[in-house]
Amino acid sequence: MSATTNLATAVAASTTSINPLAVASSTDAWEKALFTLLGTFIGAMLAFFTQIVLRRREERKAEQLAAHRILFCLFQQMNTIVLFQRENIAPRKNSPAQFIEIPATLEFDLSTNLFEFESFGFLLKSSEGRRIMHDLYLAQECYVATLRAINDRSRMHRELLQPKLSESGFGTGNLASLQELAKVLGPLIHGTMVNSTAQIILQLQYAFEKLIAAKLDFRAFAVSYFKTTDFTEFEFPETYGLVIGKK
Repeated sequence: MSATTNLATAVAASTTSINPLAVASSTDAWEKALFTLLGTFIGAMLAFFTQIVLRRREERKAEQLAAHRILFCLFQQMNTIVLFQRENIAPRKNSPAQFIEIPATLEFDLSTNLFEFESFGFLLKSSEGRRIMHDLYLAQECYVATLRAINDRSRMHRELLQPKLSESGFGTGNLASLQELAKVLGPLIHGTMVNSTAQIILQLQYAFEKLIAAKLDFRAFAVSYFKTTDFTEFEFPETYGLVIGKK
């Protein structure tokens, strides 16, 4: 009986000897640890989302720069066609001897002024963007094919037509008509030059129209996608016969 009484007395004594300040201190420590952990978590989350926002902002800038480059590339391609039309086709528009008078030109570099398709990623995000990317590709292919045809014709003009004319004395007054010229050149050279000249005249018009349509569609898409009108709007007041019904 006395042993039980002593044990109860010891437990009661130990219970009553707990320091309230120590309990409070322990609770404060847990709260501080919890707030520290929570603050670290919130800080990490804020840093994570900040990085996402900054990365997206940089991606947006890169996409917008790519859009400006696409428009500039379109301008370069269209300007190349307009300049060739102005310098070589328009002055001889009504000549019956266009196949001779349109001169051989320096060869165009087919690898310049082309789109960087690896930067077209933002166009792949929607069906409309993919359609426009497809149209840009086709317009560029038409442009390159036109320059290639001009290069081929210029090569034939230099290597076939000019030597034949030189041999025949053309330009000295010995040839009085296109019929006589056709006989001197022969059916192969004459027919090839007539057909290739007519071909590039039509190809120039077709390529220019494709580039105009691609430019209008792409700029409208860019304005809608980026929510800004800060994209070059360029036109050619004079097209020198490239567009039917326009000078």
